[in-house]
Amino acid sequence: MTDDHAARGVYTAAAMGSNLPTSESRTMDHVGRIELSLPADSRYMRLARLMASGVATTSGLPLDEVEDFRIAVDELCATLIEMGDEAPISLVFELSPDAVVVRARTTTTRTDAIDGERLTLSRQILDVVTDGHDLSHSDGEVALTARKLVRGGGVG
Repeated sequence: MTDDHAARGVYTAAAMGSNLPTSESRTMDHVGRIELSLPADSRYMRLARLMASGVATTSGLPLDEVEDFRIAVDELCATLIEMGDEAPISLVFELSPDAVVVRARTTTTRTDAIDGERLTLSRQILDVVTDGHDLSHSDGEVALTARKLVRGGGVG
């Protein structure tokens, strides 16, 4: 970054005119969208959890709700790995001032019924850790959505 104007959003003027980073208060006042695509392999779920934690923290969720959102993303990924046909899992995180939403999807060629016990467990987990969730299964695609409301007082 050689352009002095480009650094203004990240750095503020410090004592004696240096460009050292200083602490600043950040709030989510805009909508953001972050996408992640992962192989349908449980070994990559830690990347999804890491992304979920970062997104939730950035959106201003309190620490216990950051953990809830991370658990929700973990559950979405685990469910899609089980339901999908080994195609990549797409995660789209949408941030707004009042909510953080994750939309997860993959393709499936399965025509058999989804394991009822597994789906019930998934719904029970998501009921506890989210402020709403949805499942859709049609046209060769399975998609899960989870929402967490931002109520302020967060760590971000």
